[in-house]
Amino acid sequence: MIENLKVLSKEEGLHFLGISSLDLEEDYLRFKQWLSESKQAGMQFLEKYEDIRRDPSRLLPDAKCAVILGLSYDQGDIWPPQENESPRIAQYARFKDYHKLFKEKAERIFARLNVKTPQLKYRVCVDTAPLLERALAAKAQQGFIGKNTCYIHESHGSFLLLAVVLCNQEPDSASVSVSSGCESCTLCQVNCPTGALNTDYSIDSRKCLSYWTIEHRGEIPLEFWPHLSKYYFGCDICQLVCPYNQQARENSLDQKIPTRTFPDLKTTALMNEADYQKFFGGTPLTRAKRNGLRRNAIIALRVSKHSGWEEVAAELANDPDPIIQSTLSTASNYFN
Repeated sequence: MIENLKVLSKEEGLHFLGISSLDLEEDYLRFKQWLSESKQAGMQFLEKYEDIRRDPSRLLPDAKCAVILGLSYDQGDIWPPQENESPRIAQYARFKDYHKLFKEKAERIFARLNVKTPQLKYRVCVDTAPLLERALAAKAQQGFIGKNTCYIHESHGSFLLLAVVLCNQEPDSASVSVSSGCESCTLCQVNCPTGALNTDYSIDSRKCLSYWTIEHRGEIPLEFWPHLSKYYFGCDICQLVCPYNQQARENSLDQKIPTRTFPDLKTTALMNEADYQKFFGGTPLTRAKRNGLRRNAIIALRVSKHSGWEEVAAELANDPDPIIQSTLSTASNYFN
């Protein structure tokens, strides 16, 4: 089964990242401690389904293990950015929504395995079930969780989306990779512009730019505004500076997966619902909702001193959304 998984994964443009046990007791306790420190910020959905996070087999009766698959998505970004570069979108969001794309690939792999192994029962989960995916991936012993809290594979780096496939069959053990981990490296912590990684192997979402630009629905605190001149949706800095990514092999987005072209900040700030669906529909950017993207674009325009700011401010003067109005008000006085 292991060799078949490797071959079929490669055919789908994926990486087979190993087999994991479902014993997550220690990882679950660390997760609970993280929640108790309120480091999840406003992501209250992380507080639900504790029983499943603790015991993934609740999603699939008789599950004995998890197969971990990875989809590389690096698109060649570098850090620091070039002078006068426009604010970025995080790399994972620049192509078709990975949930459906990745799940379809994983389902095809296991449907083919099922033909040869009719007794195989499985469930494919791609960031939609309440699982501790990175902990499961680390237990497969081909990578580790780094100080930036990303799963890092020694060969493929951390620009990896993860799929967890729960199985009722226990295949032969996969080969393991002995990694030296992060050791004394602190590049992700030093380069995080907001201090979200100040504690080793723990992220404080209350300080994370990705949280504020993707998950948060209200106003973005002023202290985070300057950083939207670099990223206005998500953030890749802690991964771009990681030595494992700079040395990674086979970590690029599959050429068969087309990337999307997105409108400029001015167009984004002014877009109506139809524009939103046209420009961003079917991509991970819809997680921020239309007004979240507009809010982000307004801030990015202002802090980067974009020439289109005045026109945007005038056109949105009577916008009915209260978050847009409060963001405009703060932006108008930003340099005063």
